[in-house]
Amino acid sequence: MSWATATTWCFNFILSFTWPMLLRSFKPQGAFGWYGAWCIIGWFLVLLFVPETKALTLEELNQVFSQSTRKHASYQLKNAHWHFKTWILRQKLEPMEPFYKGGEKLMES
Repeated sequence: MSWATATTWCFNFILSFTWPMLLRSFKPQGAFGWYGAWCIIGWFLVLLFVPETKALTLEELNQVFSQSTRKHASYQLKNAHWHFKTWILRQKLEPMEPFYKGGEKLMES
């Protein structure tokens, strides 16, 4: 928890330190756009490179981290596309098969 708090305070310092310079250079819309673009980039990096480990057993965690990052990123992009089509475009689609399932590797190839 102390690491998370220190990280939050570090980025709070960076934000408060850079805000006046960005405001002078880009005006308010550009400064908020700059920070917004970094948030979008961060969202994609988390989507592609941070595997989900919530409520998984140790055996399932072993399976999660034994998969390559390329396979994980590929699945996450397909999953994001499926969610977009299902929730934004309101298409009736079959549920996606989970990437990790009960100790079996689904993405062998």
